Amino acid sequence: MLIERLSFLLAALDPVLCADVKQALEGASKLLSQPDPPLPAGVWPLLTLLVAQQITPDIDTVSASSVAVAVECFVCAIDLLDDVIDEDQTTTLQALGVARALNVSTALLTLAQQAILSLSQQAVAPELILRLLNTLQESAIVVTVGQHRDVLSEQRPTQDFTREECLEIAAAKAGSIMRLACRLGAQCAGADDVVCEQFSELGELLGIAHQLDNDSHDLYYLLQGGTSTVGSKEAETATGSIKTDLLRGKKTLPVVLAAKMDDALQSSSPPANGESDRYLRALHEGVLTTWGICQLYRERARDRLQEIGTQKPVSPLLRLLLGFE
Repeated sequence: MLIERLSFLLAALDPVLCADVKQALEGASKLLSQPDPPLPAGVWPLLTLLVAQQITPDIDTVSASSVAVAVECFVCAIDLLDDVIDEDQTTTLQALGVARALNVSTALLTLAQQAILSLSQQAVAPELILRLLNTLQESAIVVTVGQHRDVLSEQRPTQDFTREECLEIAAAKAGSIMRLACRLGAQCAGADDVVCEQFSELGELLGIAHQLDNDSHDLYYLLQGGTSTVGSKEAETATGSIKTDLLRGKKTLPVVLAAKMDDALQSSSPPANGESDRYLRALHEGVLTTWGICQLYRERARDRLQEIGTQKPVSPLLRLLLGFE
């Protein structure tokens, strides 16, 4: 159903641009990709759709799917931009190149808005369409600010960063995206402000947890190799991206926490000639502490889900998608 709605939206594009947009949407975990465990396809739009159906089981599926597809296009655009900024050599970026990827991301952001505007053809109230568009635009600004702060962090010394600032950046990036997916689902189902905020907080907490988990895994590959040089095999994530956070001077939470324990990590990049045992221990402790904080955010998200469940039992499929089954 989601693929059908997305195909309807893509049909309006020029064939040349459409081919590249489809290629981006066929990337790992995207809606048009082939499921490749542990990366299921189309998780983002499915989350929005399931939230909407959780609130209003008999919701019009065409309208809900349109909003869900808007989320898919938005997330795909942000992922492309993030890969370009971080110079991650994903399969999609290698195939399209930077120039085409930037143009495709622009098209996807426009399609996200178009998907919501298409609700006017489905007798959806203009007030609700405007509300959905406003939510999308607000999220776009927050994500952009988060990405910008992340980029600027490369120029600042690690010791200037605090745990709170790292969490703020994680909230602005991953947190705001998952918040958007849940909030749009609640809004399109006609939820009141209280319920919308409950789902929004649930999404934000889980988004932050996922970001912290990803940051920890990037360093985990480094520690497994026992070296400070981030190679293509050691730093390859589940999505096939080549992460270079340490080399670029990214101030992720595990790096900032590790820097408090070892002065070597306060430089813009790790020393080139191997690492001391203390340096590696500091990274290890930073990873473990970050994973612990990640679990705290997951528990807070679980509490929000339980609050939602007291009003109405949460569907097993939604619980599974959120990682609570």
